[in-house]
Amino acid sequence: MRILSVALAALIALAVTARAEDKSDKEKSDKDKSGKIDKAKLVGTWTFVKTDGEDQPPEGATLTIEFTKDGKFNINYATKEKSFKVPGTYKVEGSKLTTMVKLGDQEKTETVTIKELTDKKLITTEKKGEKVETTEFKK
Repeated sequence: MRILSVALAALIALAVTARAEDKSDKEKSDKDKSGKIDKAKLVGTWTFVKTDGEDQPPEGATLTIEFTKDGKFNINYATKEKSFKVPGTYKVEGSKLTTMVKLGDQEKTETVTIKELTDKKLITTEKKGEKVETTEFKK
């Protein structure tokens, strides 16, 4: 269950978050002045890069999230010992990404803010108590 929480934390902090480090990388962001995100750029498979959050995947683990056009996603998480897939649904409203997964009888909903979305980079932020966690994914 710990691996599942780490994967979900990574999704939702994409849920896991990282700072935009190279400001000279001028990939055009698709957030317009109203804060809306180009949802079409979210569609595809995103690979976890890093987070400044407390829940870190173990070394050597891989985490990908595949978003589809029809509002569904799959979290794929693998370590040397095991792997699993968690399906869910998502919606984008303005710069907010809300994900919903069903774990047994429980449904878990998380909302993060899309800080940056380009063809190749996704950066999200999520407030956890007094701290804001940043997570980065790449295509």
